[in-house]
Amino acid sequence: MQTTTLLRASVLMIIYFIPPFADVCLAQQIPQTPTNTLIVPTEDYQLDFQWYTDTLQSKPESYSALLIPVEIPHCDKLFYMQFDSGSPYSLFYTNKLKAIQARYPKSVQIKDSADRVTNFSFRIGKKKILAKEITIRQFDSTSIHWKEKNSIEIIGTIGVDFFENKTLVIDYPAKKIFIGDSIPTKIASDFSLSDFIFTGKRILLPALLKNKKTILYFDTGSSAYPLLTDKETSLSLSVPNSTPLQYQVKSWEKVMTANTFPTQDSIEIATTKLPIHTVTYMDGVSNAQVMQMKKIGIGGMTGNALFLNYILIVDTKNKKFGISHSLKK
Repeated sequence: MQTTTLLRASVLMIIYFIPPFADVCLAQQIPQTPTNTLIVPTEDYQLDFQWYTDTLQSKPESYSALLIPVEIPHCDKLFYMQFDSGSPYSLFYTNKLKAIQARYPKSVQIKDSADRVTNFSFRIGKKKILAKEITIRQFDSTSIHWKEKNSIEIIGTIGVDFFENKTLVIDYPAKKIFIGDSIPTKIASDFSLSDFIFTGKRILLPALLKNKKTILYFDTGSSAYPLLTDKETSLSLSVPNSTPLQYQVKSWEKVMTANTFPTQDSIEIATTKLPIHTVTYMDGVSNAQVMQMKKIGIGGMTGNALFLNYILIVDTKNKKFGISHSLKK
């Protein structure tokens, strides 16, 4: 087995995110998350993204993370943040910001014991962002590879607070993200919209799996997983007599073993039937956690891999979402 370490903030979120629901569709309470005070663009804007390739069992995984370019003032190196819909709030990695501060003291100021930075400006996809306060968290002990001009340095996570009360459009084939007040007129007719649950800055998508209703947590931070679910469901969907690919996954300080099976099944989301290709469960999740997830109707988590050939709309203001094959020209 080999450890893959890029799954930054939320690949294991489904293990920890067990909100007490009154029923399947209405959340009574959600664990509180840190409050950032971000001043983001008021106008509609578009971001280009790129994929990060990681290594899995000595083979490249081309969709390990969805990355957005980031520029820091007084610093001439281009950085990246992972676009992570599984993280309710955005954050920077303390170890990365301290490395930047050491080389470029005017770029950012961090106190040794601080858990956030204040009045920090940066650019995401050329758009200026001002963080009056934003959370910082120690990810690991790595620094910045300054001598490697083209090194991919991931310094933080772009969370749901960047597009809350906005419409998010992810055009996976074109590698573009749109954030605005409403669905762009030129593509609106391409989509049949469905309701979804948006609570506590979490995106929960109703779905049909083997003709049974379920809910999937949409988490772009668990990018390479079409379906991350429990062991029983994984085995029921797997190709008969298939052997799982086993590998270790690190998310912050937690390391678990992933078991990935091939599957010929599909899942229906927003009236669109999507082939799953692979289904995964994690060793180490307690039976009590699994039963509680099933009881409240959460059947698992899905990442970018499920939608690679599609355009996905998530309207967090009106709680509507849709899937389309292609944009109109």
